[in-house]
Amino acid sequence: MQISELSGHGQVFQSQLLNQHDAIEHYSSMRQTQQPEAEVWMPQQVHGARIYDLSAEAGALPEPLTIEADAVVCNQPGQWIGVRTADCVPVLLYDAKRQIVAAVHAGWRGTVQHIVAQTIQYLKDKYHTQSYDLWAMIGPSISTDNFEVGPEVAEAFTQANRADCIRPGAKPHIDLWQSNVMDLLEEGVELEQIDCSPICTYDHTDILYSARKEGIGTGRNITAIRLK
Repeated sequence: MQISELSGHGQVFQSQLLNQHDAIEHYSSMRQTQQPEAEVWMPQQVHGARIYDLSAEAGALPEPLTIEADAVVCNQPGQWIGVRTADCVPVLLYDAKRQIVAAVHAGWRGTVQHIVAQTIQYLKDKYHTQSYDLWAMIGPSISTDNFEVGPEVAEAFTQANRADCIRPGAKPHIDLWQSNVMDLLEEGVELEQIDCSPICTYDHTDILYSARKEGIGTGRNITAIRLK
């Protein structure tokens, strides 16, 4: 993850891995980013696992907040898609052969529903995506050290076959990054094609928003991608 200057937006985070691909643009916003939501199509997120395919839309796009979903797929050049987070995990996917992008909001509820794996499976079923053509980025989100949860959340991860992502203690902590990387690997994405070097939102509220640290009413970090 690096800090870059993006035309029209100023400072943003970008993945050095995704920057190798000239056919896409992407970013995760910072507090300093100017107009991070401009022209980015983002649905009404509900902490579920519904996937919305913007590629199927002809003509005018639907009003984003009328669509409830936590993952968006698009193959339309020039159209930004994205998700809002303030501790939850944003994941970007890029099929370099079929030229399809996806933006995923993986809160803990979406993570235990394997929303990243479900999105990849959708790409495979609908667009015949091959795992070896996929590139992925996990964006700024809360780290294991700061994601303390109750026993019911830990149990949900155990039931989701993610016990390895639970750090036991007086109160358990969850590694959301590891869980979502496991989804990617289990779907066949190559480890060297996954950028998991995110910065912790809780530890860096000088440049990022954290709902857990600042309250639910804080701002949101925008993570977006588009085909050029």
